[in-house]
Amino acid sequence: MAIIDELKKKTEEGLKTLKETAQDLAFNVEKQAKIGKKKYVDILKLKRSIHNIYAEIGEYVYDQYVSGKTPKTDSPFLKERLSSITRMKLEINDLEEEIDEIQKTQPPKHGETPISK
Repeated sequence: MAIIDELKKKTEEGLKTLKETAQDLAFNVEKQAKIGKKKYVDILKLKRSIHNIYAEIGEYVYDQYVSGKTPKTDSPFLKERLSSITRMKLEINDLEEEIDEIQKTQPPKHGETPISK
């Protein structure tokens, strides 16, 4: 019976190690998914919006120039767009800080329940 008990013990240890490895892998996959969403969806969406606003500003300045007017920096049109760009850049900085925090997270110690943000 000693052989069977030893085999049972080794099997249980192997299953425990396998379970812990699977939990670590799941944690890391979830972590990378969160980072990917923030980087490639949220941040790129904001950068695309900023690019579009730059294009609007360029068109406005060009139209002003072509019509012989001097573009005014205190124009409500420009103020609104510049404010939007500033706000979006702050949002990007916030998202990058969140990404840094996510990257620093470690898998929970085995036996604990992971805490999701």
